[in-house]
Amino acid sequence: MWADFNYYVDSWAGNLIPAREFDNYAIKAQRLVNYITQGRAEENVTDKVKNAVCAGAEAAYEYRESVKNVPQGIKSESTDGHSVTYADLNYASKCEQEDKAIYNAVIRELSGTDLLYRGADYSAY
Repeated sequence: MWADFNYYVDSWAGNLIPAREFDNYAIKAQRLVNYITQGRAEENVTDKVKNAVCAGAEAAYEYRESVKNVPQGIKSESTDGHSVTYADLNYASKCEQEDKAIYNAVIRELSGTDLLYRGADYSAY
């Protein structure tokens, strides 16, 4: 792994992700960094790359925490007539939103490096 929990806490000054959960989020962020850079980050793991992994991991953690307590499936509820309408659980949309949060955090950290393809429209992600 490019950035471990010690790097996250000591160098990146992260404090949101608990130690026991960090690896899961960092692995997901690292995969996205590798994808975005078309494998170039893997060849030269700099502090910028490690920072991108930490930022992506923290973005994923923040996203999951923000939706953790949102009631799943209830679209509307009426108390007088006791009517409850359930919405379809859109797992794909939640995954897409989490990926977008990671992506935006990673792009900010890798900005100014030669790891991003300059012809890509990163705002469209």
